[in-house]
Amino acid sequence: MLKKKKSRLLFLLFWMFLSAIQAQDFPFSQFYANPLYLNPALAGSEYCIRAGINYRNQWPSLSGAFLNYSASVDGFSEFLNGGLGLQVSYDKQGEASITHFQVSGIYSYRLTLSRDVEARLALQAGFGQRGLNRNDLMLPSGLSGNPTVMPEFFNGNVNFPDFAAGFLLGYDNRFFFGSAVHHLTQPEIGFFENQQYKLGMKLTLHAGAHLGGNDNYHRSYGSNLEISPNILYQQQDEFRHLNLGSYFTLSPFVAGLWFRHAFNNSDAIILLIGLDHEQYRFGYSYDYTLSSLTNAAGGAHEVSFSYVFPCSKKSKRPKAIKCPTF
Repeated sequence: MLKKKKSRLLFLLFWMFLSAIQAQDFPFSQFYANPLYLNPALAGSEYCIRAGINYRNQWPSLSGAFLNYSASVDGFSEFLNGGLGLQVSYDKQGEASITHFQVSGIYSYRLTLSRDVEARLALQAGFGQRGLNRNDLMLPSGLSGNPTVMPEFFNGNVNFPDFAAGFLLGYDNRFFFGSAVHHLTQPEIGFFENQQYKLGMKLTLHAGAHLGGNDNYHRSYGSNLEISPNILYQQQDEFRHLNLGSYFTLSPFVAGLWFRHAFNNSDAIILLIGLDHEQYRFGYSYDYTLSSLTNAAGGAHEVSFSYVFPCSKKSKRPKAIKCPTF
C-alpha cells in the first residue's frame, strides 16, 4: 500500500512538471513570415490571397526536440472592408509528447484615418486542444505511461475555446506599430481534474520602419537596398523576451540579423537568409543559443514558405501597411 501511494505521488509530481513546461507559446523567429500567428491584425495585409507554412525545430540536439508547425491563409475582402484569415498550428514538446493543436478564424477591419495613416482592428476566435501521448512517457520509479495508472486524476485531451485581438497602425508606408493580446479568456488547460491551470495571456508589441527602397504604397521588387529595423516584445506570465534587429533587402535576396534577450539572460542571435519574389517567399533562419544551454542544444532551425496568388488589380486597391515578410 505504501509503495502504491509513493508511486501515485511521484506520478502526480511528474505530471505537474509536465504542465509547467507548457506555460507559454513558443515564438517563431521569422515572426513576419507567420503573420497571423504574430498579430491577427495582419490578416489581409496582402490584397491577394496568401497561403503560408512554417516549421520550427528547437534544440534538436536534445532528446525529444520541440517541434512547431503552422499553416495559414488570408486575403482582403472589399465587401467586408477588411481581411479574413484562417490559422492552424500544431506543436509537439519533448519526449513526453505534449501536443497543442489550434485552429482559428480572423477578421481584420480596415480603418483609413487620413491620406497617410491607416489602421487595422482584428478579432480572432478559435478552438484549442492540448493532449499527451502517455505511451511515450518515461516515468520515475519504474512507472509507465499505461492509461490504467491513476485514471481518476487524468483528464486526457483538454479542449478549450480561445480568443485574441490585434491592432496595427501604419504611417506613410514607412513606419508601423502593432499590438496583440492572445488567450484573452485564459482558458483552463490542466490535465488533472480540479486542477487550476490556465493558459496565460500573451501580450505582443512590435514596430518597425522602412529605410531606402522604393516610395510606393505597394510591394515593389526593384534593385534598391532597403533596411528595415524592427523591435518585438512579448510577455506571457513571467516569461518575457525582446527582439532587436533588422532586415536587409536587395531584391530578390533578404538577410536578417537579430538579438533576442530574455531579460533574465541573453537568449540567442538569429540569422536569416531568404528569397522575396512577387508571388513566393522562402526563408531559413538559425537561432544561435547564448543562454546557459549553450549551442550544445543545437539552437533552432526554422523554415518558412508563402505564396501570393495572382488576382485582379483594382483601381481603388487599398494602401497596404507595409510590414516585412520574414
